[in-house]
Order: sequence, then C-alpha cells, then structure tokens
Amino acid sequence: SGKRAFLNASADRRTTASDRLSAPIDPNVVQAGSIISAALITGIRSDSGVIRLALCPPDTGFPDCKAKAVRTAEMAIHKGAATASLADLAPGTYAVSVFHDANGNGKLDTFLGIPREGYGFSRNPPFRPRAPRFSETAISLQGAATERIALRYLF
Repeated sequence: SGKRAFLNASADRRTTASDRLSAPIDPNVVQAGSIISAALITGIRSDSGVIRLALCPPDTGFPDCKAKAVRTAEMAIHKGAATASLADLAPGTYAVSVFHDANGNGKLDTFLGIPREGYGFSRNPPFRPRAPRFSETAISLQGAATERIALRYLF
C-alpha cells in the first residue's frame, strides 16, 4: 500500500543530512524568518517575579525602546533560568534588553539611575557606568538561533 511505501522509503537527504546544515557565520548572527530563542541562563538570583524582555530595532531609543519594541515578553523563572521564543521576526538588526522584575511592578527599579534589579543585554557587553549603546548589543537576525544573556546585579 502507499502508506507502507512511505514508511519504508529512505530518508530525504535534502532535509536530514547534517552536512547540509551550517552554523551561523558570526557568533552575533541570529537566524531569522521564524524564531529567536532568548535563553537567560545565568545570574537570576531568585525565582520570584518575572523576566521582562524587549527586542528593539535600530533608532528606537535603546535600551528603553518601550512601545517601539518589535516584540516584548514576560517570562516565568524556573530554577534561576527563563526562556522565550519569539516567532515570525523579519530579518534585520536588533538588540535585546532584559531585566528581572523581582517585585512585579512592571519596571526596572533604580536608585539614582543605577539598576536595583538584575538586567542584561544581547551580546553581554561589559559593565560600564552608562547604558550600553545599540551598536554594543546589536545582533543580526538571518534565521533561527539562540541568544544567551547573563543577568547582572549591582546591588
């Protein structure tokens, strides 16, 4: 029968051959067209509250792009980690901003402009006494991949 012929057929190497898959050209390239997964894998101090994420295009006031974000997400924390999958993204250059909203008030709490909650950015730029520039956190979306962001706490 047709069903048996399908089940007994050899695999189509056009979609399953590992030699046909390629890694991103650059570690700062995130594959687009479908999904970007942001995995917040280090530095989350507690499972209380949520992680808030904003995916920002250029020229939107990064890191505070608010209503101009292409996507936002609120993620539960489990065992010090959180993940988000953002689908149907257009290829382009973006930056990711995240923070640990530990008290659930919907904003990054600061004292004299210094974050009192954990925060992080795509490409994990080094600490500076200012917010990072878009160019320091920019990733190029060209297809599906994962961006790992380590949270930083100053207090």
